[in-house]
Amino acid sequence: MMRKAFGIFLSLALVLSACASPDLDKKQSGADQAVEAISEDDPDTTDIEQQKEEENKILEKFKNLAEETFPEKIQRSLSWETKECSDNLIGTVTVPILDENGMQDISWFCEDICDWIEICLNEITYDEAPWIYREIIVNFGSSSDSFNPSFYICNHYNRKTLYNGIYDFVDYKLNNPDSQSDRQTDYGALIFDDKANTEDFSDYEADSSYQTGNGITYEMVPVDRAAGSSYFYLISYKNGRDESIVINDNPFNGSGGESTWITFIDDTCLGFACLTYSGGDYALLFRTTNGGHSFKQINYPSAKIELSDGTVYNPFVIPEKVWSEDGNLYMLVGQSQWSGDYYSEELGKYPSGLYISHDYGASFEYLGEQ
Repeated sequence: MMRKAFGIFLSLALVLSACASPDLDKKQSGADQAVEAISEDDPDTTDIEQQKEEENKILEKFKNLAEETFPEKIQRSLSWETKECSDNLIGTVTVPILDENGMQDISWFCEDICDWIEICLNEITYDEAPWIYREIIVNFGSSSDSFNPSFYICNHYNRKTLYNGIYDFVDYKLNNPDSQSDRQTDYGALIFDDKANTEDFSDYEADSSYQTGNGITYEMVPVDRAAGSSYFYLISYKNGRDESIVINDNPFNGSGGESTWITFIDDTCLGFACLTYSGGDYALLFRTTNGGHSFKQINYPSAKIELSDGTVYNPFVIPEKVWSEDGNLYMLVGQSQWSGDYYSEELGKYPSGLYISHDYGASFEYLGEQ
């Protein structure tokens, strides 16, 4: 009797369990749906998604402002690099890369950056999205480095402090001796190759020339002209241009302008040449260590003369000569004959800048006015 009762009880329990399962499943399914509904309606979750959407819009606007500025309004190339960012919800930021080109036009570059930052701040305030103003990558030609403009705009934007901050950064990077690779000390004497093939350049007139103590002439000869600029060959000869040897068919590495002078230090393979451009308002200094077969552009530090608005600039933009004295090299750099207007009350004239090099012209230090 007991066994029969237990069997009935067990059968009844199984039946009840089987009947109850669909309802429990429905209740569980309903609970899951409720949880999902709560999750979807969670204000915090909705706010996060909206914030991410807003940040993406801000980033897109920032990129559009930059691309409308470079190179449309300001002739500098622009590219982008996406980086991780812990200061926003989207987790990334697109960093602008701007070309400085490794040239001496620091004032132009700083003005360009300030103009662009002001355009952006008028549309996107710093407080609205500080993370887009934390890095600019500057391309110097052979290298690049990051500049953080937020330090100059986080409290109160001041064009002078931003300009001077960029100026110091670029001036240092362009003239960092560690970036100069050449450290040799013996450059050897210039040698004229009598067996080299010669060409006739008698119909050409040189822009600049240098003659060695044994009568070898080196000349920068303009062989092409485009957009108001000349492009040069470096030639050498003993007896005349009709028997010239082409030393270098692109001494200024693709740059055009006017070759104002060329020199070789003590008739060695260490030499320098100057190329003016923009109608003679600016110039580039080039250095060779192999007798002119190749040249490298060399920068020199700014004199950092302060203007009335508190910004700085370098009035000494036209290298005039380089020479050797007491184991060092010296360079005199003048002002533009067209726009140079820096007058020294102390010297009573429009001065030039004097520079010294302790590493054979791989880098220079500013000494003062002369």
